[in-house]
Amino acid sequence: MEKKRILVIGNYKDAMYHPLTGVDECLEKMFPEMELYCTDNTLELLELKGGSYQGLISYLDIWNGRLSEEGADAILAFVNGGGAILVIHNGISFQNTERLKEMAGARFLTHPKREDITFLLKKHAITEGCSNFTLFEEPYQFDMVCDDKEIFMTYLYQGKEYPAGWCKQIGAGRLVFLTPGHTAEMFENAAYVKLIQNSMKWLGVGNPIYFDESCDGSDRTVK
Repeated sequence: MEKKRILVIGNYKDAMYHPLTGVDECLEKMFPEMELYCTDNTLELLELKGGSYQGLISYLDIWNGRLSEEGADAILAFVNGGGAILVIHNGISFQNTERLKEMAGARFLTHPKREDITFLLKKHAITEGCSNFTLFEEPYQFDMVCDDKEIFMTYLYQGKEYPAGWCKQIGAGRLVFLTPGHTAEMFENAAYVKLIQNSMKWLGVGNPIYFDESCDGSDRTVK
């Protein structure tokens, strides 16, 4: 069976805070059944129009910049046409383009200093077989776009609950956003790895599996 091709877009040398280096290797380990192409060349986004990729993972770190209009058009056409996009942590920085903010479902506001954050999972297909987990993370806070997103993960900060993971249908395609991901070490947490894998399955580009009760990585592929 031919491997599904996934475009992973981020920043290497010019990252403001979150380089793709290290994160790319973790993602490749999570998805051995896929062919991940990791790059900081945003021109590669134009290849989404030609059907070269079945999925897109955004780990972009362009808080003071913005994608070209052509790049934004390519992402929107890809997702609306049935493509799958997983946005992780700083990957939502493409929100500087208004159309992509609406697609993502939120605009980043701020984050307090890093601290141990416990992420709380709600019942959803993406969280099936997973449990709550704690990471030394940046508690991202957002101005949420009013749309039909489903929030399946939250966290508590100073007595208030904040959204930390959501999914939504966009045209014929799907999007998932996950807040954790400040450093490559975040992607070594078994519970979070499971959640990322589940997200790709919900997006339609991962293999279907039977789920165990805990996030211990002991999945079995459905035959």
